[in-house]
Amino acid sequence: MKKTLLILIIFCSCGFVNDENLVPDNLITEEKMVDILYDMSLISVSKGINKRILENNGMKPKKYILKKHNIDSLQFVLSNEYYSKDLERYLKIYEEVLNKLEMNREIIVDSIENYKKDRAKRSQEINLETPKNNELSKPTLSGDLNSNILEN
Repeated sequence: MKKTLLILIIFCSCGFVNDENLVPDNLITEEKMVDILYDMSLISVSKGINKRILENNGMKPKKYILKKHNIDSLQFVLSNEYYSKDLERYLKIYEEVLNKLEMNREIIVDSIENYKKDRAKRSQEINLETPKNNELSKPTLSGDLNSNILEN
């Protein structure tokens, strides 16, 4: 009877342990998580477009991101798990990532537009510098040269 009661108490006490609020020892800050998830998004997109280029250059995207941010995979997994338990906080992190991606998109679009304008402007300058002669020009000979040719 005592053994059964002891086992029941142990099982009940295990049920009261709430690991939801346990903060990992080396929790990644929210700002750094935004940067990591942003980089992961960029790498993910580039893998879809230029996977062969990444492979040819020997780049391992996951290792690159972990090394860049000076973290290990376990630290990232534990931090990601911790933040994912608080849905509002997790959504806030992903909204910041999305905002950062949108800002980057706008910068790129602006750069492309500026490049197109500069290229069009440069083309116009080149066209103005070198006028086109559509008519075939006839060689002009001086009168002396014409008379020399006729005499021979």
